[in-house]
Amino acid sequence: MSIPFDTLCQNAFVVEDIEAAIAYWTDVMGVGPFFLFPPLRFEQGELHGAPATLEYRAAIAYAGDLMIELIEPNGPSIFQEFLDAGRSGVQHNSMFTHDLDAAEARLAARGGMRVQALVAPNGSRICFYEMPGDAPYVIEVSQVAPALVARLEAVRAAARTWDGSTRLMDA
Repeated sequence: MSIPFDTLCQNAFVVEDIEAAIAYWTDVMGVGPFFLFPPLRFEQGELHGAPATLEYRAAIAYAGDLMIELIEPNGPSIFQEFLDAGRSGVQHNSMFTHDLDAAEARLAARGGMRVQALVAPNGSRICFYEMPGDAPYVIEVSQVAPALVARLEAVRAAARTWDGSTRLMDA
C-alpha cells in the first residue's frame, strides 16, 4: 500500500531536542525506527506572506499508517513560534496531494490562511494553513517529489518489521 493522498495522515510534533524526542517515541511510545533527515534549509520559503529562509531538523516514523514527524526549529518559522508561545504537543496535521493548487484552494475556501510555505530542493512544494477556530490549528499540505514518496514508503515498511533494537533507520 502506498502513502495516502488527500486525507490527513500525519501528526507533527515540534520539539526543542530532536534526539530526546526520538528516544521518547522509541523507548516509551514504541514507535520507530525514525528516519532523521539531514538538517533542512529551504531558501525558497515564505513566512506570513514574506520571503523567508526556513531551517529545521526533522525525523519521521510510522505508527501503523500514521506518520509521526518530529521537528526541531532553527530560526524563524511557525514551528519556532509554537515553542515561543509555550506550546507543546501536535503543532500540525498533514496530508499529501497530487494537486497542491487545488488543495490550497479548498483550505482557503474553508477559511484557512497560508502562514508558511516552502519549495524543497527536490521539487516538493509544502504549504501550511492556519484554520479558523478558537485555538490555532494548522494543516500542512504537500505535493511531494517521487523520490520523497519512495523514502516515506521505505520508512513505513521499516516500521512494520521494527523490533525496537534501534532508534534510527539507515539512510
